[in-house]
Amino acid sequence: MALAAGLFTVLAVAASSAGWWVLAALPLAGVLAWAAGAPSVPRGRAGAVLTTARQWCLLVLCATVPAAYLVPGATSVSAVNVGYAVVALAVPLVASVADALGASLPERMPRWAVAVGLGLAAAFAAVCVAIAPATPTFAQAEPPTPLGLGVAVVLVLPLFSELRAVRLAAAVVTSMAVAAAALYQLGPVRFGLSPTSLRDVLVAADAAALTSMLVVAAVLAGLLGAVRYAGRLREAGERVTGRSGWSGAGAGAVAAACLAAVVLGPVLAVQLAGVVTLADVAHRLVRRGRG
Repeated sequence: MALAAGLFTVLAVAASSAGWWVLAALPLAGVLAWAAGAPSVPRGRAGAVLTTARQWCLLVLCATVPAAYLVPGATSVSAVNVGYAVVALAVPLVASVADALGASLPERMPRWAVAVGLGLAAAFAAVCVAIAPATPTFAQAEPPTPLGLGVAVVLVLPLFSELRAVRLAAAVVTSMAVAAAALYQLGPVRFGLSPTSLRDVLVAADAAALTSMLVVAAVLAGLLGAVRYAGRLREAGERVTGRSGWSGAGAGAVAAACLAAVVLGPVLAVQLAGVVTLADVAHRLVRRGRG
C-alpha cells in the first residue's frame, strides 16, 4: 500500500532533487530493497523499533495524500488552511476506527487489485504520451549530482521496502512508467514544483476532465494505506502490552501521526519516511550480512 499511496506525492518530491534522473533512482532503490531482504524476518528489539517507526511514518505519509489532493495549494499547517488540517487529521482517525471495527487488508494484495493498479498506471502513461508537451522537456535533462541522485533514492525507497520478487520488479517498472510520463509532459522543473504535480500532468496533457478521477484514486489509496498501517501500529501495541485490541500506546501513536500529518505536510512526510526507511533497510542489510 505504500506504493499505491506514495506514487501520488513521492515521485514529484524526488524529481525536485534529481530531475530526469529519478528514473535511475527508482531501480537503484528497488535493488537496495531487494538486497535488504524481507522486513518480516525477526531482527531483535532494534529491528522491531525501526519497523514500527517506518510504519508510523508511512501512516503519516498516507494521511497527507488525500489532504493534499482534496485541498489543492495547501500542503501543511503553515498554509493556515483548515481544510487540509481537517482531512489530514481525519484520515488516521477514520482508519483506526475502521481497524477497530474489523476492517483489514491482506498482507499480499489480491491479483485483481494489482491488475487494476497496473491498468490505471498504464492509462495515465498513455494519456501523457498521446499529447506532445507544449515545450520540449528532454532538453531539460542535466547530468545528475551524486547528492541529488542519492536523495532521490532515499525518497523513493519507502515505495519498495515491503515488496519482494516479482511484485518488487513490477512496482519498479510501474513507478518508472508513471514518472517518465509525468516528466515527458511537464519536465523536471514543473514536475518537482508541487507534491501534487500529477494533477498538473493531466491538465498539460489536455485531460483535465480526468483530474477528478485522479483525486478519487489518491483519496482511496491514502485511506486504504492508512488502514493498513493503523493496523500495524495496533499490532505493535499488542506485542508491547500482551493484550489484543487497541492499547494506549497504539492510540497515542495514531494521535501523533495525526499531528505530524498536519504539521509536516506531504513534502516533509515523504522526506521523513525516506530517512526512517533507509535506517530500517540499513539495519536489515547489516543483519543479513552477519547472518
